[in-house]
Amino acid sequence: MIGYGIAGAAVVGAALLGGQQKGGAVKPADAKSNFETGESSVIEGVGRVRVGGLKAFGNTDGSTRARLLCRLQGPIDAVETYYLGQREVTVEANGDVSSPPWARRGGSWCNWQDKIGTGSESAWAGLMSLFPSLWTSAHRVRGIAQSQLLFYNPGLEEKKYLSLYQSGAPESEWVARASRIYDPRLGAVNWTDNGPLICAHVLRRDPAFTFERFNWAKVAEAANKADVLVATLTGTEKRCRLWGMWAWESERGETMRQFLDSAGLEIRLDGDGLIYFEFIDDEITPEISFTPADIYDYSWAAGPEAVERPNIARVKYYSPERNYELSDLVVEDKVAWAKIQSEVDKYGPKYFDLELPFCPSASQAQRILRRKFALERADRGTMITNMVGLAAWGLLYAEIEEPDLGDIELLRLAAPRVDDDNGSVEIPFTIWPNLTPWNPATDEAPAPDTIPELGYETDMITPAAPTGALQITYPGGAKELRVSFSLPNQDYDFVEATYRIYTGDLPSAYQSMSEYPSTTTATMAYDVVDVLGRTIDARVRVFDGEDGSYFSEPLNVVVGESNTPPAAPTLVSGGANSDSGTVTASINITVQAGQIRVAAIRFQRRISPSGSWSTVLTQNSRPNQQVSFSEIVSTGSGVPQWRAQSIVSDGSVGDELLINPSSGGGGG
Repeated sequence: MIGYGIAGAAVVGAALLGGQQKGGAVKPADAKSNFETGESSVIEGVGRVRVGGLKAFGNTDGSTRARLLCRLQGPIDAVETYYLGQREVTVEANGDVSSPPWARRGGSWCNWQDKIGTGSESAWAGLMSLFPSLWTSAHRVRGIAQSQLLFYNPGLEEKKYLSLYQSGAPESEWVARASRIYDPRLGAVNWTDNGPLICAHVLRRDPAFTFERFNWAKVAEAANKADVLVATLTGTEKRCRLWGMWAWESERGETMRQFLDSAGLEIRLDGDGLIYFEFIDDEITPEISFTPADIYDYSWAAGPEAVERPNIARVKYYSPERNYELSDLVVEDKVAWAKIQSEVDKYGPKYFDLELPFCPSASQAQRILRRKFALERADRGTMITNMVGLAAWGLLYAEIEEPDLGDIELLRLAAPRVDDDNGSVEIPFTIWPNLTPWNPATDEAPAPDTIPELGYETDMITPAAPTGALQITYPGGAKELRVSFSLPNQDYDFVEATYRIYTGDLPSAYQSMSEYPSTTTATMAYDVVDVLGRTIDARVRVFDGEDGSYFSEPLNVVVGESNTPPAAPTLVSGGANSDSGTVTASINITVQAGQIRVAAIRFQRRISPSGSWSTVLTQNSRPNQQVSFSEIVSTGSGVPQWRAQSIVSDGSVGDELLINPSSGGGGG
């Protein structure tokens, strides 16, 4: 049994959403902290969330500090980003945190491991090893997405100790793809941030709303609409997404209202009483029509009284740009529809405030706000009909021919009230506002600027995005991803490059790379992986001691090969000589190739000038890696020549660097 649901299965309409109690949306600032409490509601995430979690266990054996964080109801889909002490870090497959200041030779001062909460969890081996009398195999913490962090002590007298633990063990956070959601279009459970599917998922957390209570075909129709790409001020995005966290022990109707508001949806019932969802901003279709013959009485007021009518629209949304906080989105004086200046001048400001705690998009928030603001200001009325008005029960939209003017109006209906004594039905209504099609250029205010972490600021220059990414195939078949970058002119002593791989449109967590030629002089980075044809993000940052720059903007690219014939290698040192006394020729050279697409350097020899070339050595190579070659051969059959050529991934070679022993040097 859970503490979340929808009250009154028989009245999913107005009664479902009645009441003004506080909803279940968890305050993002609270959810991002690592908190301690004797009791905590189950917290579930949907879409993408940034979450700290409940400190379920913490102790030390005098050398190693251990923390167990219970973060979300499981199972979740994946962790995308890790934060330690409000700074983003890279966590390796074995749990070692490889970002400064945590990296150390042969390991890390912090080991971070996760479980996604499938329900099949076993007890943490690290906790059982450190605290065998406190943590046993029975402590499985099943069904909870969780993390075990082990912080190692470099020694209280060591300078490193203060840089790591001056304020104690730092707090940890995830950005995670949270709950997996049933998708009727696939007949399967997958991660999605699709608004209608998440609303159905949340509604089903109440045992009263079983699978059979839904019209899944119509839910799928709404889900398809939610996935349509719509224009925004900066490009395109899916029409309707939901991100955020909610507490199961929360007021049922109001929590669902928060989800529906954030999605721009409303709950509907079909003719069989099955639940589905509609967008409030879709073009409406009347479900019933009334003529003057149906209407006994009709009254219409031009909206709320002017002194009460809202004239300025304001909205808060779950803002990734603001580090996943519920943030104000400034639309006043940015777009015309959000402020009725003539009424402000005459009556003063009257605010319409809308909170969308599960809406992650500034564009989506504004589209919803415009419609709700217009509805709040819209003309209202009441009509009294004969008993034909009972046919409007459970319907939302009507078409009416006005008794006096004969105009045709679209109405949004409230619940009818029946007067049996007089044989009449009273139906309150709102004139449906006719809004122009959404034009991002004029209707949309920009999202707020992205802000740095509150606990971390730096004066270091942020590097530019990496300049390229290539898949390399070495002559022996080994694979390597290479990422090139150019770093700003500033003091630094450590370069950190990371990348992540997409499956469809979903990224993995960032993975570390090997910086080359070293972590202090890197111009590129590599990892032993085959990602040809895959989409990746790659980025880079630099450190000067404990101070680090922000990560660059990511390079988002589909990884390909480059097999354009490369330039000839350049001679770094050495040459070739011929000794007539010993009837031998020798070569001892060092060469390098500067292009990122070069996979190897091949050395060949022939008896000049007309002999065929034979390969003596093929050496794998990275950009500007110095490769040496030497040999001594007999000149009894003729004087040899040597050449060096760069090889790319498909085996193609470029121009040659020709070495003649008669000259003792290179030429070509």
